[in-house]
Amino acid sequence: MLLAIAIIGCNASAKSQSPAVNTSSVANLIASSPTPAPVSPTQSPTNTKLPGQDAVQVIRDYYSAIARQDYKQAYSAWEGNGAASKQSFEQFKQGFANTTSVAVEVGKPGTPDPGAGSIYIEIPVTVTAIGTNGTPQRFRGSYVLRRVNDVPGSTPNQRRWHLHSAKIT
Repeated sequence: MLLAIAIIGCNASAKSQSPAVNTSSVANLIASSPTPAPVSPTQSPTNTKLPGQDAVQVIRDYYSAIARQDYKQAYSAWEGNGAASKQSFEQFKQGFANTTSVAVEVGKPGTPDPGAGSIYIEIPVTVTAIGTNGTPQRFRGSYVLRRVNDVPGSTPNQRRWHLHSAKIT
């Protein structure tokens, strides 16, 4: 019960919705992406990451921080230094008071959705948490992550993926 609120770190944020897909923007983004140069067998490719791989790592790091009880790091994974969780840091931390362990299985990321100056991606998750009473609980849903595009004036922190919203039950 309280664990369900704590696992998502934002009281399920059920009211949050991912931005609408703009099909023409997606097509333009794909069409304007540079074609990578061929790599010789003796060279290693400079960028072999799949789309969304960095965003998936944010989710893995988020749950790793929770498992280590490093709630400051977990809280900071939320956009706006935790503000997107819709909780104060103390509320966020208290939400894990009855959690002894947590693990996450990350599903296949959706297609990145470019917005006005930002990119959004939805990633499904299954979370298993063990409470202090030893009872396992399983939660399913998804996170929407956001990062600012590489635009003039954006900071490196803004260009990293952050948790934007969650829909987990």
